[in-house]
Amino acid sequence: MHPSRTLAALRHRGPDRQGEWTSPDGSVWFGHTRLAILDLSEAGDQPMRDPSTGNVLVLNGEIYNHLELRSELVALGVEFRGHSDTETLLRGYGMWGEGMFARLQGMFAFAISNARTREVIFCRDRLGIKPLYLGRTPQGDLVFASEVRAILPWTGKALSREGLASYLHWGASAHGCLLFENISEFPAGCWASYNLVRRSLDPVRYWPVAPEEVLTREIPTSLRRDSVAEVRALLESAVESHLLSDVPVACFLSGGIDSSILTAMASRRLGRGRLATFSVGFSEQGFDETQFATQMAELYGTDHHHIHLNTEDKLAFVEKAVAAMDLPSIDAINTFIVSSYVAQAGFKVVLSGLGADEVFGGYPIFRDFAAVRAFLGTPRWIQTLVKSTGRGQHPFSDIPQNKSGEEISRWWRRIWTGDSLAEIGLPRPRLRSDPSPPLPDAMAEVSWGEISHYMRDILLRDSDAMSMAHSIEIRVPFLDNTLVERVLSYAAREKFDPGLPKSLLLKATSDLLPEAIWNRPKMGFALPMSEWMGGRLRDFCRSGLEHLEKESILDAPQREKVWKDFASGKRHWPMAWSAVVLGHYLQNTKA
Repeated sequence: MHPSRTLAALRHRGPDRQGEWTSPDGSVWFGHTRLAILDLSEAGDQPMRDPSTGNVLVLNGEIYNHLELRSELVALGVEFRGHSDTETLLRGYGMWGEGMFARLQGMFAFAISNARTREVIFCRDRLGIKPLYLGRTPQGDLVFASEVRAILPWTGKALSREGLASYLHWGASAHGCLLFENISEFPAGCWASYNLVRRSLDPVRYWPVAPEEVLTREIPTSLRRDSVAEVRALLESAVESHLLSDVPVACFLSGGIDSSILTAMASRRLGRGRLATFSVGFSEQGFDETQFATQMAELYGTDHHHIHLNTEDKLAFVEKAVAAMDLPSIDAINTFIVSSYVAQAGFKVVLSGLGADEVFGGYPIFRDFAAVRAFLGTPRWIQTLVKSTGRGQHPFSDIPQNKSGEEISRWWRRIWTGDSLAEIGLPRPRLRSDPSPPLPDAMAEVSWGEISHYMRDILLRDSDAMSMAHSIEIRVPFLDNTLVERVLSYAAREKFDPGLPKSLLLKATSDLLPEAIWNRPKMGFALPMSEWMGGRLRDFCRSGLEHLEKESILDAPQREKVWKDFASGKRHWPMAWSAVVLGHYLQNTKA
């Protein structure tokens, strides 16, 4: 198979233009499909070659501080052909080498062919916002791409039992243990040099640079106002940088706190009438936040697009979303739906409030963490007695005895328990911890657990794949790395109030939001999956489970048990849905 055929599998990510480059000796091939956002001219096309060094670059993502870096390079005598961030990165690498990487602010994954050393350099952003997958062919050659499906024809489709267990346990493949034997995910916050002769790849971490001792500090009451002002300034700066674009920028506006804050800041920066916002309304009472989104749109004068979905509309999207998944996930459908409407309206770039809950403490685990640790402090016999009560999967099953906030966060997100996996012959997944920025206490550890696992492995991966299925780039200002590092460094008393989720964020932005926006229960973009699975999606669910039997992942009795446990209410719907999605995903990849 010729490498250029791989580009067809990535066309949805970049429908504007595509390009190819082969090294003079034929040892390296780069291909790129372009979604033109900065420098719409041919000067921004990729693969891009540096005429002064012969280096060649392919980049996925955005470098938000590229204008500042470009100014430094111009002062050093570098001349530019266009005004894209791709060219800034390429020429900066030619000037500063790997020292360039830690200076980058943005979401990115890229590869550079170094003409002098005959090595290929890989690098990925700090939080893993943009994907980068690596694979090995049977001949030992390295292949890489922004999506797994693009490299499966090269690597083969052999499944990993550890990867299967990881997926079912958490509802998405953990970044250190993907679904396929010969495919891995390049680690976030790292760069690596691939030697074409030795065929070796050893990642080097450039973020976080962890100190020898964990940061601890007492925060005087008088300084708490400073953290509020600091968060406000950092968030304003992040939103401004994320508006960098040569095409119009839109914003998801659910009517919740996070998207409302972004709408307010972006609209004030751009001016009234220049920001497009998108909200999704539901026919089901209790799920519809339309009135709050409309209130924010009117307050800030946005060009608002409201999408009203009835049951038939939403059901029509479910099978399409599952078919579009690059890796299986129990989530993703909501992003697929709203991205389709953003694309239909002619936009390429949209801001999302993703990351605010993880960074500022918006999930129930932040409220309930103290109770979980208190349970872990009771004698083992009491824990055993408590876990023996109830029907079905007990909330405290599989609870780790380690009181680490990161490990408890990871446990909190499980779908299949270790015992459930053992019943179908799969191993218990192992927790892989990544180095963290300085964390002052256990609550910061919970934040890091949510950021480095749940957010990276599910939310970010799904947002990228589901938006790019419609040729849409999602930007996430709440994940500006300077903002994330700073908020993680604050002590719990400074940023968490059990009675007011995301209290520090609200204090920093309270002047932007009407009280009706923030002083109400969190709703979110929810779908009545349990009802659908037992009704309109029943045949779809059954066929997905049947395919797992064909793949010898579940036998007939196990398949029936999964369905009966769901139908009887013994297990929550995500357990059965994760198996359904896996079955359809494997069937789609076989096609």
